[in-house]
Amino acid sequence: MPSINILNNTMFTQQNNNMKNKLLITLLALSLCGFAQTADKKNNISIGGGKGSYVGDLGSGAFQPNDEWYGFLGATYSRYLSKSFDVSISITSGDYGHCRDADDPAVRPDGSSVLNMLCRLTTGVASLKYKFANGYLLKENAKLAPYVYAGMAINNISEMWWKDHSRANQGNYGSINGGAGVRYNFYKNFTLTYNAGIGYFLTDKIDFRTKGSNDMYLQSTFAIGINF
Repeated sequence: MPSINILNNTMFTQQNNNMKNKLLITLLALSLCGFAQTADKKNNISIGGGKGSYVGDLGSGAFQPNDEWYGFLGATYSRYLSKSFDVSISITSGDYGHCRDADDPAVRPDGSSVLNMLCRLTTGVASLKYKFANGYLLKENAKLAPYVYAGMAINNISEMWWKDHSRANQGNYGSINGGAGVRYNFYKNFTLTYNAGIGYFLTDKIDFRTKGSNDMYLQSTFAIGINF
């Protein structure tokens, strides 16, 4: 019965196509879902590092591709509070400084010298994070999970290099910190994070100049972490 065989083959082909379509839809759905830090996995520990930049009265290293590399290492612990909020504690330590460009004048018009600065900056930041992958704006288990945060930090300045070592302004200083980032939940409970942060010192004497606004530092961080 050729007609029956043709009908059976047609039905079999349609079933195969339907199964392929369902499989494709399932794989697509899985590719858009990760294993985010949720109520079931409330903790995350991340380690990484990046580049820091000085912004102050001596100049600015922010967004300067030719600026010297001032690197740091760090670790972050974050705790799930709700679908929208996490609390975190971060510690970083690395170089913090500024080197004037070769074509910059050594002396300003007011007669003050343009000096280089280099020190060790160790920071401890406590912050509150607002997550856009909260079930309202984006799915809570989205693979790409952007966020913003704000908090306070204690910063230790040590090993200060200055032409006049007697003026080494070492010690502990507070700052207001904030920034934004995105977390990529790439495999089971593992995460990759990029974070762009800023620390605004509560003083303007880090660089021994008090003629402008308070000194600041920027940090661009890449980190790998795990939810548990």
